Amino acid sequence: MLDQLIHRTPLIPFRGDSQILLKAENLQPLGSYKIRGVANVMRKNALQLRSGISAASAGNMAQALALGATTLQVPCRIYLPDTAPEVKKQAIRDLGAELTELPYTEVWKLVNLEAEPPSNTFFVHPALCEDLTEGYGQIAAEILEEQPDVQAVVVPFGVGGLLLGIARALRRLGSGAKIYAVEPETASPLFHSLKNGRPTKIQRRPSFIDAIGTPEVIRPVFDEVRGIVKDSIVVTLEETRTALKTLLLSHKLLCEGSAAAALAAGLRLRKKGHDHLIACILTGGNIAPDVLKELI
Repeated sequence: MLDQLIHRTPLIPFRGDSQILLKAENLQPLGSYKIRGVANVMRKNALQLRSGISAASAGNMAQALALGATTLQVPCRIYLPDTAPEVKKQAIRDLGAELTELPYTEVWKLVNLEAEPPSNTFFVHPALCEDLTEGYGQIAAEILEEQPDVQAVVVPFGVGGLLLGIARALRRLGSGAKIYAVEPETASPLFHSLKNGRPTKIQRRPSFIDAIGTPEVIRPVFDEVRGIVKDSIVVTLEETRTALKTLLLSHKLLCEGSAAAALAAGLRLRKKGHDHLIACILTGGNIAPDVLKELI
């Protein structure tokens, strides 16, 4: 089962500021935290998965689902944006999943509950599947075991599943740590939704930060997130590029854009002097070689 593959990832002090801690989920098998949630889904829903499993994914969750489906010997279908990096597409194919590439807007309709998911499979929603988000909560538990006095946790925000999982776990474990979301300047719907007090659509611009940044925050996620998140920090592409280079060259950590965005946000918080002892979630390391070459 997938549970046996999950690592307890290190919490690494950032060399430029020891008050910033890097939770290196990019070191998980398949290069992403997603395996934690998918393993929990597989463990709790084995019988329901017999007819197959499906999801709409930008690539990282898809890989974990494909591997899980292989272990259970059930079909797996992934609805993926046709703009996803080829490195992620090929990894999903190599793991045996059936890949359906669609325009980003069509994939988003599945996520935003505007289109019906396939009825003949177990559809795993990236934020509304509670077994999935519960699995992500183990990240928070590990942080608190090592640093119970952590004051803030920075979480890359895409659809919101990771933030919900971590926030719920922190509350359950009695932590008063603040939760900060981080979004790229090219797509920051949570920032605008919090400002306006309601889910707000924005114009999304594709960028190398491909695992986060959506056109809007879906209503059920916004209704919960607005009461638990301290703020959404919008980072620039340049800040994220600098963070990505620093992670690679100073820490030998290969990260994708969303993970580097978390460090960029943590550095912003420290510069403003808002918090001490900030944990930044390095969500993944699946970056396309050509994108990495261009960035560094």
